[in-house]
Amino acid sequence: MTLKHNVLFLFLIFSTLTVAQNDIGSWLIYKNKLKLNSKTSIDTQYQHRSFTLDFEEDQALITAGMSHALLENLTVSAGYRKIGALSENGMYQKIAFSTQLNKVKLVNSFFLEERWIGDNFQLRYRFGLTAKIPVNAKTSLSLTEEVFLQNSTPNFNQNRITAQMSHRLSEALQLNSGIMHWQFPNSKSWAFLLSLSHTINI
Repeated sequence: MTLKHNVLFLFLIFSTLTVAQNDIGSWLIYKNKLKLNSKTSIDTQYQHRSFTLDFEEDQALITAGMSHALLENLTVSAGYRKIGALSENGMYQKIAFSTQLNKVKLVNSFFLEERWIGDNFQLRYRFGLTAKIPVNAKTSLSLTEEVFLQNSTPNFNQNRITAQMSHRLSEALQLNSGIMHWQFPNSKSWAFLLSLSHTINI
C-alpha cells in the first residue's frame, strides 16, 4: 500500500462520515520528537481540535514532556499539557508496555493526569490498548481503544476508538490519517484525524 492508497483510504472515510452525519469534527496534529540519545527524547505536540467541519467550535492542546525507555519494550514519560479554551492545564505521567504477537505489535498504556480546570482539581486515569498491524515496509494499520476514568462524578469520562493508517515518508517524517469515535456520558461524535510526526536526532 503506497501513500496514494493511504490518502484514498482517508478520503473514503471522510466522505462516508460527512454524508452520514454533520457533527463530525477534525483533529490536526503535529508531533515533534527530539532524540537526545537512543533511549531519551523530548516530546512536544500541538493539536487543533475542531468539533464541527465549519470550524466554529475549536480548541488547541499543547503538550511538552520527556520519554525514556527503561527496557526495549517499556517506556515512561512525563510532562505538561494545556487547553486554553477550557482554562485547563496540568501534568501527566505515562507508562507504555509493548509486546509482539506474530506480526502484530500490541501496546498497553496508562496515563495519570493531574488537571486544573479553572479552580477545580481533578485526577484522570487513561487506559489504552493499541494493535499495530504492518501492511508493508512503510505502511501500517493501527486500531486503538482508550478508556478515560476520573475521581469525580461521573467516574466515566470518555472513550475513544480510533482506526489509523500510518505511512513513513522518510526516516524523520510519518503521516497518520484515520477516524475516531468519541463517546462521553451524554454524547457521541466522530473526528477525522490527520497528524504529522517529526523525529529529529540531536
